[in-house]
Amino acid sequence: MILGWRKKRPLIDQQTPKAPYFLAAEDLFIQKHGKEIYVKHIFSTAKDLPKYGPVIMSPGLCSNANLFRLDQKGRCLAMDHNRSFANLLAAHGFDVYLYHPGYSERVQNRYVSRHCKGSMYYKKRYRVSPEYDYKDMINFEVPAVIDFVCSNSRAKEISWIGYSLGGMIAYSYLSKHPSNPIKNLITIGSPMALNQIVFKFIPFVNFTSKILGVEEDAVLGNLSQNMVPLTRSIRALPDWFVRFNLISPYLFNPLNINNATIKTMLGNIVEPMPKQLQKFFSNFIKTGYSSQEKITNYLDQLRLLKKSRKNFLFFYGASDLIATPESVFLAREIISPKDPYNLIGVPSAGHIDLIVGKNAFEQVWKPAMEWLKDQQKESS
Repeated sequence: MILGWRKKRPLIDQQTPKAPYFLAAEDLFIQKHGKEIYVKHIFSTAKDLPKYGPVIMSPGLCSNANLFRLDQKGRCLAMDHNRSFANLLAAHGFDVYLYHPGYSERVQNRYVSRHCKGSMYYKKRYRVSPEYDYKDMINFEVPAVIDFVCSNSRAKEISWIGYSLGGMIAYSYLSKHPSNPIKNLITIGSPMALNQIVFKFIPFVNFTSKILGVEEDAVLGNLSQNMVPLTRSIRALPDWFVRFNLISPYLFNPLNINNATIKTMLGNIVEPMPKQLQKFFSNFIKTGYSSQEKITNYLDQLRLLKKSRKNFLFFYGASDLIATPESVFLAREIISPKDPYNLIGVPSAGHIDLIVGKNAFEQVWKPAMEWLKDQQKESS
């Protein structure tokens, strides 16, 4: 073998599905009105596996959908196990669609632009529009993703799992479209409105993401999915600093999350928030809705969901300072207050570790999956 030469490995998602879960993945692109939405489809090719239908998974603020491909040890993207939220669902027969919001620059530039010939951004530098706003998600992306998933899976009804912002945009979508294909909605740490404390950390998150984004500009087109590095600064951070610093208690419970998980979040999942989107949320926190008529209409539309045949499940972290328990209680009270079993609290969980903490597998992922199975069985 020539010195310095290494055999080129196939991308993780292009490897042959292996026992016992036989997980596979494909890249899907929704192209409409000159725009594109990237969706990762994860499913099992195992024979005789029950089919539980399509599930759309939507990430939280400042993160991409690889959040759902993160296991408890901090590994991301691997397909040989069922220890990530997305893999767990797919291994049990769910058709999983990971929705990457339009602000997911890092996913686009690290993976899509390098490897996805079906994308309009193949071999191009992706830059999110500075005008990208909450309305782009609600009025364009969410409806387009739902319509696409229904068409691709040939299903009339779907399930939606939203973490943080991923649940909030589902609330907004439901208020605008009471008659829609979402049959089952699971929200995880999704309040009716974000706590003001969030925006004290947005500048820090944006700065960190932009520093990490230098890698995309420097090596665009030269790295495979298997070789995406963390910056030297993240690799050099001492473990104690990653978890125990002045900011961490506001974002997660330091005792309920692994160091590797946090480093992977910073290196692979955190996304900078577009200025217009940041401005939208900042103004919303300061002034609320632009008129009494709008907020009244929004709440009235959500209250109508009580009379629908839709199913709702709400998770909250007992120690969440961003999506406080009270704010999740309010969402449930407005949308579906009569079901005594649709509210689950996770002891000691903060905001981030609610979805990727040490106890997330047992106290969030598995209960969510079993609940979805029960809803599917009841409707069949």
